[in-house]
Amino acid sequence: MAVPKYPWTDLGYSLAPNGHPGPAPGAAYSASSGDPASELGAGNPIGVIKYSYASGFFALGAIDGTFNPEILAWYARGVQAGDPYDAGAPSTRHPLIVMAHGFGNNKHEWESLSDEGDDADKWHWNNHWFAEHGFYVLAYTARGFRDPGPNRADEPATPAPQFGSDDPSDPNARIYLKSRDVEIRDTQWLAALVAAAHPDLDPDRVAVTGGSYGGGESWTQAAQATWTFPHETDPGLPLLQLQVAVPKYPWTDLGYSLAPNGHPGPAPGAAYSASSGDPASELGAGNPIGVIKYSYASGFFALGAIDGTFNPEILAWYARGVQAGDPYDAGAPSTEDPLIARMREGLTEERSSYYQDEEPGGWLQQRAGREVAVFSISGWTDDLFPPVESFRQFEYLKALDPLWPVEVAVADVGHPRAQNRPSQWQRLNDQAWGFLKSQIEGSHRQQTTVSSMPTICPQQGGEDQGAVERLTGRTPEDLAHGSLHVDYQSGDVLLNRKPPTPPGVDPADPDNAQTDPAFGSQVFGLPPCRVSVAPVDPVPGARYTAVSAPLPTPRTYVGLGSARVAYTLAGGSGATLNARLWDVSPDGKTQLLVTRGTYRIDGPGYDPVPSGVIDLPFFGNQWTFQAGHSVRLDLTLVDSPTFLASNQPASLTFEAPQVMLPTREATNLALAEG
Repeated sequence: MAVPKYPWTDLGYSLAPNGHPGPAPGAAYSASSGDPASELGAGNPIGVIKYSYASGFFALGAIDGTFNPEILAWYARGVQAGDPYDAGAPSTRHPLIVMAHGFGNNKHEWESLSDEGDDADKWHWNNHWFAEHGFYVLAYTARGFRDPGPNRADEPATPAPQFGSDDPSDPNARIYLKSRDVEIRDTQWLAALVAAAHPDLDPDRVAVTGGSYGGGESWTQAAQATWTFPHETDPGLPLLQLQVAVPKYPWTDLGYSLAPNGHPGPAPGAAYSASSGDPASELGAGNPIGVIKYSYASGFFALGAIDGTFNPEILAWYARGVQAGDPYDAGAPSTEDPLIARMREGLTEERSSYYQDEEPGGWLQQRAGREVAVFSISGWTDDLFPPVESFRQFEYLKALDPLWPVEVAVADVGHPRAQNRPSQWQRLNDQAWGFLKSQIEGSHRQQTTVSSMPTICPQQGGEDQGAVERLTGRTPEDLAHGSLHVDYQSGDVLLNRKPPTPPGVDPADPDNAQTDPAFGSQVFGLPPCRVSVAPVDPVPGARYTAVSAPLPTPRTYVGLGSARVAYTLAGGSGATLNARLWDVSPDGKTQLLVTRGTYRIDGPGYDPVPSGVIDLPFFGNQWTFQAGHSVRLDLTLVDSPTFLASNQPASLTFEAPQVMLPTREATNLALAEG
């Protein structure tokens, strides 16, 4: 038995600590000179020599004995000559970061004349910041989009291309929606050209980041640790080693993000891994086609048509999926229209990181080698790419390796209805920067967390009060310790109906337009925090509304949650069931939208018909229900223009629903209807 007293286990680190996290669980608690698997002790930089101890021990050793000559040489070089410790050139080798813009934007999005950028999303996260910190920065306008120049005061007037990249007659100048065979290779090719043109760029230290359209790309790029395409095409171009990806408000399953089906996913976490299908499927199959987010889908289609040119196949998908709509079968229940099946494959296997399991350099190959480090930022109030887009990929990677270096941060940020407070973005960017610095020298396995900041609306008091309070857990589910359970007392009958032409206001349910994220922001000019404007008593068959008893004590809802509904369907084999959850003030005068969700019943292949029970998942939030407030639930078959209404005539009879919300408090609270 060994009983060490005040020992070292890494003499290099004990004499010269570098402060960098170690590769083992615990990060700071395993700080080291390098990775124990390295035969050279490599992995972190040489640290800061403890001069008084080192010089004291050297003098003591010279008096009491004789050092081996090699140790004398180390002392002369490490202590007497000191820092820098490079061989004359490594300190001039620069990492590269690629910054990918959002849909309809251009290279200027991540450009700035200052570190502060826009003081929010771009604060300490722009080309100026990274260049100031020693990075080469690549920002370019994706194929198919125009570049009219800067549109923020802090953006530099860097020139647009002399020749447009959106010539409709040129197949190479079309929008392919981040196809792994087109735009993903574009980025890798341009990055390799930059590396070849600049000998002081380190091809082994590459990072990628971007928001929305660029966030989806960042995740897909992370599915390939080594960028081989440029070198395979031109051996004169270098191989690039991707170390870190920082996706912001991204997708990982473009099919599900544009058309969530509400069905549980195949990975651990069920609702937290909800998806279009199984990642092992080459066709993205496994769950039904979901409910298309109409206002976003039609808005992006219009924006793409104005700012660029779509690939013809994508036009065909839009015509079938959105304009023709549900049902999506080939004439019989559970048989998929061939064009719909092709759309599913295109939006999953070809454009989404979740399905890049067996691709060269993909997730399964990375598990056996080096794993790309990912810091993914999602928005609780982002109705386009909600947190499940980060959660599902986190759950998948942690199932492959519990020490996969993937971290998720969630806040009130992203696409509408997000507030995008500067205080939250600045903290998120600080987190992301710290993560990137710790991994850019060489991505390594480590324990990671999921963190969350709250949604706080002005109506709750204080514009910024508590907005940066941060919760953490090892998994998305670990953010919560207890539950809030609401049993409503009666069921109802809902009818499918034809809504007004979007974005018109639905007289049967004016909250449909009031809560819409895209048209609500762009057309109606509504603020991020939405309040109910609907009558107390809904039109029969149009909407079910029930309100709980008041909460006796505050409860912080954090996570996804769900509504359990036992239904009987008549008049068709499918239906779209939508839910909204509200926070009702004690006097009932202020009712704030907390979250929403949707579920597409598709029988008999995916759901039992005519009768069954579903758990409809919410998009989620971190939201505090104060004492005396109540929880309101809406259910409807028509929530237009947010979701595309089904064309199938149907009526849905359901029993008294239940709402189950995960809470931070480590107790279980049950409420009845008020």
